[in-house]
Amino acid sequence: MEKLKFSKSSKYNSKPIIIDGFSGSGKILISELLKAYNNSEISTWNISFDYLPILYSFESIEEEAAKSTLRTIFDEITYNISIGRNLNWRRKDLSFAFNHPKKISYLKNMFSNVHDDNYIIEKVAPKMNIPFLVHMATFNNFLIEDTFGSDVKFFYTLRDPLYILETYSSYLHRIESDPREFTPKINFNGLDLPWFANGWEEEYSKINQTEKSITLIEKCFDHLYKKLTSIHNNKNYKVIFFEDIILRTDDKCKEIAEFLNLDYRNSILKKIKKKNKLPRNNINVVEGFWKRYTTNNISRDGENEENILFRTKGMINKYYFEKLQNLRVKYFNFKEKLINNKKLI
Repeated sequence: MEKLKFSKSSKYNSKPIIIDGFSGSGKILISELLKAYNNSEISTWNISFDYLPILYSFESIEEEAAKSTLRTIFDEITYNISIGRNLNWRRKDLSFAFNHPKKISYLKNMFSNVHDDNYIIEKVAPKMNIPFLVHMATFNNFLIEDTFGSDVKFFYTLRDPLYILETYSSYLHRIESDPREFTPKINFNGLDLPWFANGWEEEYSKINQTEKSITLIEKCFDHLYKKLTSIHNNKNYKVIFFEDIILRTDDKCKEIAEFLNLDYRNSILKKIKKKNKLPRNNINVVEGFWKRYTTNNISRDGENEENILFRTKGMINKYYFEKLQNLRVKYFNFKEKLINNKKLI
């Protein structure tokens, strides 16, 4: 049977904004801030944008099939948002449509007659910038870039690894047993392991959750480091360090505006900053309106580097503590390198 080559040539001229990074590194914070920017739509979680790049990176799906599927899904999302379809009206969800500045427009679109196709193509879609939140889906591949070309913009959020460890260590157990857990998985001796355990499955199966978290952050950071340092044309990428966005919020918001070529409304930004307790005076843990996963749901509000480091040291053996220390050095060296080179930030 002849192998088919899938394709999709016709498209809307809306633009995707990919927000990728580690859990607890500021992805949700960026998606919140983007609400203040003109022509930025409600943030979207779509499992295909997480799954397809990972499947492609392991050669588990053919490139043109993956690209045409992503393109089709994105165009469907563009159309649905433009007519007020499939928006989330659950009040306590992060993607609650009524928390977006365009809520009235979304409501009107729900109940009004649908514009004809040409109007959406020519007048509506070109003004739509749609943020997608994904989880390390693009660290080791260029599928989304190859699909959307110069239309796509990437935010990569990074944070001192020490501060994101517990986000993972308190969550990883769900991957093997929770049907509401959607990380791409691989099979190892009959168990579901996360895709990022590939190549160290045996180790992953034997060590504790904190040690797993250190190792996965190390390996995924290496993926991203290799990707970012290989990029020659960086105009479509911006790295946001969590420490910078919480301490120098206004400066970073101006940089985001320049990066996206979108203005923002100060009145809306002011409300978002207040809601997210920005800017802050230090990098200590702050529990905002969105509380991260923690072991036994314990509050970490106010914890600093010394507290977290002391607790973490008591949970792991010397080898993994040294690995954590080296990982932190690598993180801060990478940050300094980007700042000095004025690249990707």
